[in-house]
Amino acid sequence: MNPPNLAKILFYLLLVVALGIIFFSHPFMRYPYDMWAHLISIDNSYDYTSIPEGRRVWHIIWRELFEFFGIDRADILFRANTIHILQTVISFGAIYLFSLVVTRNLYTSIPSLHHRYIAYWSTIIWFTLFATFSTFYHHTWILWYSISYQITLPLFFYITALTLILFLEFNSLYKKVFYTLQIIAISLFILKVHSMEYFYYLLYMSILLIIFAKDTWILFKRYFYIFTLLTLALILFAKFNHGDETRLLMYLYNFQFTELYHIIIHEGTLLVNGLNRAEASINELMFVILFTTSLMSISLYKSPLTISIKMFLFLILTALFITIPLFVFTAGLASLFTKLSVVNRIYYSASLFVLLPISVYYITAYLKSHKQLLLFNIFLITLITATIFYSKNYSNTATYYTNIQSLKQSLFEEKVRFNLSKEEIIIIKQELQKYPKESSSSAEVLFWARGDIAVVLKYIYHKNVFWRGRRADISKEKFNNYCALLNPKETLCQVFETPSNFPPYTPYK
Repeated sequence: MNPPNLAKILFYLLLVVALGIIFFSHPFMRYPYDMWAHLISIDNSYDYTSIPEGRRVWHIIWRELFEFFGIDRADILFRANTIHILQTVISFGAIYLFSLVVTRNLYTSIPSLHHRYIAYWSTIIWFTLFATFSTFYHHTWILWYSISYQITLPLFFYITALTLILFLEFNSLYKKVFYTLQIIAISLFILKVHSMEYFYYLLYMSILLIIFAKDTWILFKRYFYIFTLLTLALILFAKFNHGDETRLLMYLYNFQFTELYHIIIHEGTLLVNGLNRAEASINELMFVILFTTSLMSISLYKSPLTISIKMFLFLILTALFITIPLFVFTAGLASLFTKLSVVNRIYYSASLFVLLPISVYYITAYLKSHKQLLLFNIFLITLITATIFYSKNYSNTATYYTNIQSLKQSLFEEKVRFNLSKEEIIIIKQELQKYPKESSSSAEVLFWARGDIAVVLKYIYHKNVFWRGRRADISKEKFNNYCALLNPKETLCQVFETPSNFPPYTPYK
């Protein structure tokens, strides 16, 4: 068996292993974090979830799918696992395609198998690179958002990849139509569900069109009417479906330039002083990427490979999105386009994850070895392993190591599962036998329980529970005061006592 065939077999084996790990991974399910708002909204859109009506398209799609396949409301934990696995696979595919398209348009003369290896490693790095911290937990992007309409982030990378294919590569008419229809459909979905990701897409496209200005002008002249109609349609759709008004336009419209500058500096300062979550988001591998990309950049004058400088520049500029929340002016300006509370999510839009495999491949090309693919894999694995070791043992923050630990935990259900185990959920069902049952001739039973038990009673066993949303911490006293106002012949108020040996529960803060 010759080496290229062996390399191809190894690549597909690695791909199968990665997808296998995804299928055996578990979603982060601690109550009452955001994934519960989405699961509850799939069950009942109007049950204290505070999710804007326009964004419920994602929930409606999943509700219809679950009803079609007969996955009952009581199987809410199984529903969560299904969403997690499917959306993680979609994320893997979208990031892989983006990385592959960028790589083959950057390195135009290397074998296609090498493109696939670079794209594969870029995808793996994406899963490990982006993370954040909330209250008690530090997790990677995929664990925070795998049960969420923020599947729009990978979809943004997907339509960017399709746009690059249309813009830079030769395609048949059938493919052009097929890709264009996907871009339009997914664009409408993103704008309807979570338009922040479409803001990233527009920024990427702006950079692309400027860098490839000559090609842009040729295409614009050729497809003038199509460009015009699509642009107008997207503007109108965005105008009527964008959930948040852009404050920047308000200031510009009213010529309030002084006020605009002050609000940019004020909000930028707040972000840089902690709201940008830099400590949990910026990690050691990002500095490694900066170093290897710098080495590649300064040696371009004597390149060992045929390389598209324009595509490399596109990657550099889009990777620099990682710096937007880190500086006062750019962070403050971004807050006017989005919201102060979500500027930290701009980290996730950066194409940084592609740069490490691309730059390592470039550096190994200088060795002029016929086993470059092997050297590339060895160098990359060594570099990532060394970064994890450094992060764990020598870094002041250990952020990248914590990212790796987050992914490792997802393989062990007890590390990330819902607050209560399957056995404890069964105990709750058994404990229910002690309480009066509802009947047509008796008063309706209204339960009170601590937060995690309350959600089990309400959404797994479908009991009537005094519940005011996942963020509400309702005391027994408030429950008793409420019950005092009710007719005891109609409503029987019942405190569900926490079974012995149950783990402690800390309300959301």
